[in-house]
Amino acid sequence: MRTISLLTLAFLWPAATHAQSVTAHRGNIFYRAPGTPAARQLTTSGHDRDPHLSPDGRTIAFIRRTPGDSVQTSLGRDEATSLWVVGTDGTGERMLVRGRTAAEPEKALALMSAPQFSPDGKQIYFLSVAWVTSGAVHAVDVASGRERFVLPGSSVEVVPSGEYAGHLLVTQHRYFIVGGTYDWVWLFTPDGNEVGPIGDGEVAVAAFREDFFTPAEDADKVQ
Repeated sequence: MRTISLLTLAFLWPAATHAQSVTAHRGNIFYRAPGTPAARQLTTSGHDRDPHLSPDGRTIAFIRRTPGDSVQTSLGRDEATSLWVVGTDGTGERMLVRGRTAAEPEKALALMSAPQFSPDGKQIYFLSVAWVTSGAVHAVDVASGRERFVLPGSSVEVVPSGEYAGHLLVTQHRYFIVGGTYDWVWLFTPDGNEVGPIGDGEVAVAAFREDFFTPAEDADKVQ
């Protein structure tokens, strides 16, 4: 996750190429359109973070903090938070998911983070607290707002292009048969079915990206 200092620098230091970008600064979402030097403020709540741009560049997903509003989870009471979207033109701001209490860890929603669009822009995947040893990956349909639990995981990355476009790279906490634990990254289908292990840590993920992600300059050719 980016630190506040890095996000602040990203906001204050104009990109040399003036590329399309989204940032969070002092709890608000800012958007810079392609070819423009200045970022435009889109939200004013003072509680927004983790912005993510849709593949078509028209919508931004983000997390909104809910100070003073907590929900009961298996780990105790945690900040509810909520997941929102807003158009890059500043219109259509709406909440898709709000934190909730539930008896089952995988159904509770709190401290949501890391929203990411599917390659077709129809789904947003995100993380929520769940178990002591793992968070939970959830998904929400952008059009209907229908939310679902996908699988346990402490991190998630949606594969944006290439052979496995739409699949999920998820870090999971697992147990050796002879004792002990390990945290590897695994590849899953969009519905949470396991494809196979990627490996341990960022080096393994970087190798997977190099082998299977479509280069950025060719991404618009992927259907």
